[in-house]
Amino acid sequence: MERLVNTVQELSLATNIDSVMKIVRTVARELSGADGATFVLRDDNMCFYADEDAISPLWKGSRFPMKICISGWVMLNKQPVVIPDIYTDERIPADAYRPTFVKSLAMVPIRTKNPIGAIGNYWANHHLPTEEEVGLLQALADITAVSIENINIRTKLEDKLTEREQMLLQLEKQKAQLEEFTQIISHNLRAPLSNLLLLSDMITSTQEVDDKLRYIEKQKQVVDSLHNTFNELVDAAQVKKDFNIEKVYIDIEDRLLTTLGLLQGEILKSNASITYDLSLAKSIYYPGKYFDSILFNLLSNAIRYSSPERTPIIHIKSLKTDGWIYLEIQDNGLGIDLKQHRNNLFKLHKTFHNHPGAKGFGLFMTRTQVEAMGGTIHVESTIGTGSKFIVQLSKS
Repeated sequence: MERLVNTVQELSLATNIDSVMKIVRTVARELSGADGATFVLRDDNMCFYADEDAISPLWKGSRFPMKICISGWVMLNKQPVVIPDIYTDERIPADAYRPTFVKSLAMVPIRTKNPIGAIGNYWANHHLPTEEEVGLLQALADITAVSIENINIRTKLEDKLTEREQMLLQLEKQKAQLEEFTQIISHNLRAPLSNLLLLSDMITSTQEVDDKLRYIEKQKQVVDSLHNTFNELVDAAQVKKDFNIEKVYIDIEDRLLTTLGLLQGEILKSNASITYDLSLAKSIYYPGKYFDSILFNLLSNAIRYSSPERTPIIHIKSLKTDGWIYLEIQDNGLGIDLKQHRNNLFKLHKTFHNHPGAKGFGLFMTRTQVEAMGGTIHVESTIGTGSKFIVQLSKS
């Protein structure tokens, strides 16, 4: 009884099922002077021999159907069993016991209502355990049931706390994104609207038809630009609020080859050499349209901003680090002056090279999509040498 009381204290400190099994397997053997003890867990319709403490190996790691296993009988009938001679009891699968030392056994259920497992004691010689020994073993099983239930409750509480922390972090991120989005709207819409008002005043104030037509034409250009900016902001806003977008299984190589097919014209024109190594992370669960957009924007930029002094070389690599899947795209292009542009690199309509196709939207949208999925993106770059974009996509 003293050993049982001490066990209660030990189990109260256990934080996971492995710790519980380690304690119980040893105590179960000590309580009755058994030559071996096993800790069995119910796994649907199977008995999983999860752990053991014995003079020689038993069945640790094995699974047996409930209906042919004595531990299964104990769980199904919700009561202990004592078998002084295992080879005379029809409930025992003798062939499974022949390689072992076992001659006698006692087994009790872990929780008598809807048992979740069983604890067994084994003897190398024929032995009839006393009622007190079986009672102590059952008491140990009851304590074990409470300990496992406490661990399950603790785990659920910890999961809830983790979920709450993640929600708070998400709210903080949304707040920061909202503030940034407000600044973007203010910055990118104010100037076009001011120009429209100015041109409208000029149209009203002039009497010359030619001047009116000229101002109207200029006004149309501002309206078209404003319309494009508005659509871009709407697309970005949709991404920022779409945190529950469906994730699908993506074969990274298939998506990459599709993207390269879409860029064939630019690849051939630039004579770019593109290689890839996806051996470390071949697939991912991710929103398909986001993944395609991220690949397209980063690869098209790598081709577009290639150096005129050398043949473009682009390498794509996937990898797993600390449970995250990453995508790296490295080029030998013009490079970016990070000292000057780092703070503006992923902002809307920010460009860093005099290229006719540069709009400053691709990297902005890429960052928006990546961060919406809980990832990050950053760049390593040197002017005249090239750039490497490192995208932390999602947990593997």
